[in-house]
Amino acid sequence: MQQNAPPIYVGIDLGTTNSTVALFDGSEMTVVRNSQGSVLTPSIVRIDARANVLVGTRARRYLDSDPANTRSEFKRLMGTSNRLDFPAASLSRLPEELSAEVLKSLRQDIADQTGVLPERAVISVPALFELHQTAATSEAARQAGFERIELIQEPVASAIAAGWTQDSADGPWMVYDLGGGTFDVSLLDSREGLLRIVGHDGDNFLGGRDFDRLTVDLVLQKLDADGIHIERANPEHALALRRLRYAAEEAKIELTRAQDAPIFLSGLDVGGRQVDIDVVITRAEYEALIAPLIERSLAICLRLMAAHGLAVGALQRLVLVGGPTVTPLLRTRARAVLGADFGTGLDPMTLVAQGAALFAGTVGLDGRPSLASATEPGARGPKAWLQFPAMTSDLTPYVVGKMIEPGNAVVAVQIERIDTKWKSESTACGADGSFAIMVSLLARQSTTFTLRGTRADGSSVALDPATFSISHGITLGEPPLARSIGVALANNTVLSYFERGAPLPIRRSFTVRTAESVHPAGDGYALKVPIVQGEFSLAHLCRLVGTLEIAGSALKSALPVGAEIELMLELDRGGQLRASARVVSTDQTFDQVALLVTPQISVEELDNALAKLQGRADALSRAAFLSRASGDAARLSELSARLEDLRRNATAFRGGDLDAGEQVRRGLSEVDAQLADIEAEKAWPELMSRLEESFANNVGWVAHYGSEIEREAVNKAYHAAKQALAAKFEKEAERQLDLIRQLGTAAYFRSPGAWDSVFERVAARAADSTDLRRATELVAQGREARRVNDTVALEEVVRQLWHLQPVDNKEQMRGHGSGLMYF
Repeated sequence: MQQNAPPIYVGIDLGTTNSTVALFDGSEMTVVRNSQGSVLTPSIVRIDARANVLVGTRARRYLDSDPANTRSEFKRLMGTSNRLDFPAASLSRLPEELSAEVLKSLRQDIADQTGVLPERAVISVPALFELHQTAATSEAARQAGFERIELIQEPVASAIAAGWTQDSADGPWMVYDLGGGTFDVSLLDSREGLLRIVGHDGDNFLGGRDFDRLTVDLVLQKLDADGIHIERANPEHALALRRLRYAAEEAKIELTRAQDAPIFLSGLDVGGRQVDIDVVITRAEYEALIAPLIERSLAICLRLMAAHGLAVGALQRLVLVGGPTVTPLLRTRARAVLGADFGTGLDPMTLVAQGAALFAGTVGLDGRPSLASATEPGARGPKAWLQFPAMTSDLTPYVVGKMIEPGNAVVAVQIERIDTKWKSESTACGADGSFAIMVSLLARQSTTFTLRGTRADGSSVALDPATFSISHGITLGEPPLARSIGVALANNTVLSYFERGAPLPIRRSFTVRTAESVHPAGDGYALKVPIVQGEFSLAHLCRLVGTLEIAGSALKSALPVGAEIELMLELDRGGQLRASARVVSTDQTFDQVALLVTPQISVEELDNALAKLQGRADALSRAAFLSRASGDAARLSELSARLEDLRRNATAFRGGDLDAGEQVRRGLSEVDAQLADIEAEKAWPELMSRLEESFANNVGWVAHYGSEIEREAVNKAYHAAKQALAAKFEKEAERQLDLIRQLGTAAYFRSPGAWDSVFERVAARAADSTDLRRATELVAQGREARRVNDTVALEEVVRQLWHLQPVDNKEQMRGHGSGLMYF
């Protein structure tokens, strides 16, 4: 391979139904074709009795004849501990292992087309993928042989590709990305070639597969009327249902261009009985089925627009991505509801891969293996270090460089465009060999430049590198975090590290304390740091996405209650997590994040959870009826429909549908949170009462012992809290309440005898402390401090006794077993 050959920027759309690859060389975009000549590779894997692996179209051929050993739809299971069986070879595989097989196939397709087996790539993931899912995607890429990848959110990739292929219109865009397994919607803003992500929303369990599931339900109804009974809850019917689902997918595609579609299957095994299936589905029937799902997706779009102050009709462009978006009803409703036209000339099936490839160019992630020098060392010119953007929206960017071989005495540098129509002035190097030159790019393409130097004697010499290229196009601003991330604490609250919408990459540290004594013994973990994702202040309502575990055997010494732990969390642009914990007293750092998988859950656990939620919903419905709260009644009616949908999925899970089980698991958390919101609203009068009580308790202390600034601050906080309560902005009201309490507490402790009074209260509860021996010692020290009137020492004793107050074990378990507190 020649050293000056164009780069290969690889973009991969690893889809639920199909996967695609695009290559960008800085100027031209190419969509890679597989060995069957198609740009779409079905995300399907078959393993036969000899453990041979087939991927894509070749595997798809066995969906009908050998469904037991042919697997698809595993993307929605990424990051879970569910294993998919291949009974012919007596094997089972994790979802990421099957995704790795798809990535290996795509990687080989690139090699077949270009002669280069890439080592680096950008892979797309849904915008609302959680941390354990992105980690599983990275692991799949590693198993496929990639040495480095970057992740990009699918709707962001689509927007980059749309901006590259069409004249960009300044203003808000929306990317409506409905794939096989997930729905993502992103709001973006384009200004002078810079694309900024404003916000995300979506549903990780809404996609073309759900259209297929409804189609199967309709087929089952028709078969039932003909005396053929196939039950989702019956494991013996699982393979028959799988064959029906694949046939439903074909019918779905046919109905995008025809008024009816036949479904014919011969020799379908229904509990040991062979039956033939021959039914017809009309477009009208199909549209009636999927209309609620389409409206659900559009409601999410409107919710995102409203959250950012956009009215219907304000969008400059609506970009549709994903196979299901070719559905005529969807396009009609999207145009009517959102009031925006679609981008034209865009391929919804390959747009994500194209955007990923462009992003690879933006970050300079060349997929080619590291190149050996194409020339003998003696033939190379003086070496220069260069820094420049691989892609930029600026037509006149700067190239910054430095001569790193001063012995060659290059005193000036000149850059010339390869078309010879532009050349920079000869720019003198600084004393350290540095230089900065503004270059001129050709619009919307890759521009190549040559680099030459001038020696002190006036002679000209080609530098190393002799050429470099910069592409002009739309560039991406910092992507926002889709969901808030924090650490669960032992009292079942969340210490929030990163709020939703924070720009990535991001890093933050907090100092927390151990909630209990930690001993350096045993093989298990001594301290657990649960990492959660979600928008709730209670940890059990948030999604556990990772755990940092500190093994007892790894600790140098025991840690008392209240020992300081410095916790650092970091997210890169693709949402991949790094975490570390430093034990301050021993200066030990632990950085192994474990359990980034969702454990399996039993049918019984799902049934019990559903029953509890239904009981809460019924109680709230009765209360809403008695109080004539029509708003609550409407919301609870929607939740009842959601619970019924979850029960249907639980039935399918009982029959072996793992995807349906994951839908139930996540749906339970969502319904739990929505019920909690309704329950919390019943507490508004109580919250107002707490505000008035807190203000009355604290304003007197601030008036007597606070400064003028503190007196003004407590009044401002009171009025701000009242405004927040009137607007039903609970978090803000709680924040202002905390401020009132903090101001009052600070003033109280300036009063005479305050620390004596508090000491007596905590000393009376010393017998309940987590470390009785230490608590007894502290009480004795406190009494001595009181005797000699040492207020400073007494304050320190009280603070240490606070740290020894016992943990509520029930709340600790709800907080995912956290061993930490934040004081």
